[in-house]
Amino acid sequence: MPTHHCILALIYNEFEALDLFGPLGAIVPRSDYYTLKLVDIRNLNAPHGVESSIRNGIGVQPTISLAEALKEGPDEEQFDTLFIPGGAGIVPLVWDFHLLRSIKKLVDRAANVFTVCTGSLLLAATGKLDGRMATTNKRLFDETTPHHPGVKWQKRARWVEDGKFLTSSGVTAGIDAGLAFIGYTYVAPEDREANPTPQTVSIEGFATEIPGFDEEKAMKYAWSVALNLEYRWHPDPLDEPFVNYLPQASSEGAAV
Repeated sequence: MPTHHCILALIYNEFEALDLFGPLGAIVPRSDYYTLKLVDIRNLNAPHGVESSIRNGIGVQPTISLAEALKEGPDEEQFDTLFIPGGAGIVPLVWDFHLLRSIKKLVDRAANVFTVCTGSLLLAATGKLDGRMATTNKRLFDETTPHHPGVKWQKRARWVEDGKFLTSSGVTAGIDAGLAFIGYTYVAPEDREANPTPQTVSIEGFATEIPGFDEEKAMKYAWSVALNLEYRWHPDPLDEPFVNYLPQASSEGAAV
């Protein structure tokens, strides 16, 4: 495995801040192993605009353009995981068929794909989740999942791992899934140089072996991250307290 694991995160106007900053804030700054690049998927060529988070005015500066992320050949962008957060801005994106084709190409090039909340709906719209188990935001579950009948939607799930796909439930569930992601992908420093071969990519969506990966070491590190964050991790993916979320609850402050 290379000495770094690069996460390519898709951002757009009105993404949900906690969907992005929650899991990636736990994963990336805690280790020199994970690195992050932010892709502006609304603007094909220019990564230099500022995308704002839903309702709270938080701006994010993309680091590469979608065109750069899609480049093929010897200079193509190298990454290990494609990350898709949710948010209100997802709604028009699931009908943008040109964009969906581009995201589908990135999914095919990723060894791992991680979505949070309604990010799984954007992934489902590409068709790459068909035949796979997945989950999404529970408040919107009954309303949105019938639009993607090819997916084996799991309602009672904090997160779901199926093949190379890791999909989480709404918002803060992304932090629990993010810690699980560490447990699935982290390679200890002493095992990186000894295993320089990159993880292979499955276009069909199957999980592939990570050279140098040791599950016991990875889980130990995941628990240490949770401890350092003073975060009470829910490590059981079936421990989903919001599965019976009342649909008539106020939308004020609710994430999409």
